[in-house]
Formats: sequence, structure tokens, C-alpha cells
Amino acid sequence: MAGVFINYRTGDGTEAAVLLDEQLKGVFGPENVFRDRRGTAPGEHFPPHLWRTLESCTVLLVLIGRNWLSLCDDTGRRRIDVPGDYVHDEIGAALTWRRTVIPVLIDGAALPTKKELPDDIAELTERQFMHLRVPYAHLDLPVITDELRKHVPVSPPPVSSSPATPAAGGQPQMSGFTFGDGNAVNFGSGGATSYSNSAVSHGGTAIYNENAHGKSDGKSDGTNGGTS
Repeated sequence: MAGVFINYRTGDGTEAAVLLDEQLKGVFGPENVFRDRRGTAPGEHFPPHLWRTLESCTVLLVLIGRNWLSLCDDTGRRRIDVPGDYVHDEIGAALTWRRTVIPVLIDGAALPTKKELPDDIAELTERQFMHLRVPYAHLDLPVITDELRKHVPVSPPPVSSSPATPAAGGQPQMSGFTFGDGNAVNFGSGGATSYSNSAVSHGGTAIYNENAHGKSDGKSDGTNGGTS
């Protein structure tokens, strides 16, 4: 898996992680983007699966919100300092394995300083960061995606369905469409085109037919025997 691993702190970057996951899996494929809540099956032995996935990834995105550094456990210790903290350990492993590590600052959060981080992940402060503003995700997500294209293969587009089978006589059938005001256009075979107006807007279905033999119009009486 030459993909993207999303590292985030529960309670600080969950919403941004979901936004990124939805955006990136649509571009690179769900199999090439890992977010723990989506990428781990029920009953799966989590730690080995996580480390195997991280080792196979090309890029680690480290989502940093305004409370990323200050969140504490029940004893008052910063969670980033607690042994076995997944956020800390994933960053440390990716830096050791020389992966591309990109801090993503959420909603104007600041990148921590070296003095604020444990020594073994202090190198994170030397990595160029990007921004993700959740209210402006429509602007920031494409920028992040374009950067990741340099590192991760884009998933091929889905195979399009086969074209519709032509109707009897060899002429393709074309469907119609309806405008917002209720006007409908129906395309048929043999070069004929009919236009009809909504009965709601016009008090009855007005039909205009045009074909190779001439034009006619009329107004139905609301029954199946109306003008066609």
C-alpha cells in the first residue's frame, strides 16, 4: 500500500480526519488511505494491523488542532507524553522510517516548538506544514490532495457502463429531461422531438411535436387519448 496514513488526536481532530478521509479515498482509492475508524475491521487485532499499515504507507498526515498538545489523561499527564500513546508512536515510527511526514494545522492551530514536544518526535517541527480550515475545507482539501499526488498514485477511474442497446430499427433511444419550471423535453427515435409543459403550471399538458413530416400542436384533455 503506497498510500496515506491519517494520524489524529481523538477529541481534537476527528472531524478534520473524516473530511480528509472522504476526500482522499475518492482520489486515491479507499485501499490507499488509512483512518483507524474506517480501516480496521471489527475483531481485528488492532496494534499489528496499525503498524503493518503505517509501515507500508508513503505519507503520514499529522493533524494538529488547537488542543492537540494540551490534552491530558486522567492523571493530568499530557497524552503526547504517555507511553503507548498512538499519536506519539505513529509520528515517531514514520520519522524513523523516513516517510514523508506532513503536519496539517487545523483551523489556525500553531505548530508546536521543539521544546514543547518529546525529544524523539521533535523533528516534526522541521517538516513543512499545510493548513486545513474545516469551514473552508472546499478550498483547502484540493490543495492538500494536489500535494499528495506527488507521492501517491491516483486510483484509476471506474469503468464506464456499456452504451444503451439501440431500439428496433437501429435507432438509439434518447431519454428526455425536465426543466425546473416543469417544461419537459422528450427525445424519440426517427428524428421526432416533443416538448410538453407541466399541467401544474399551465392547466393541462401542452404538446408540440416536430418531425420530418411537419409540425403539430395540441392540448391533451388529461386522458390517455390526448394529442400525441
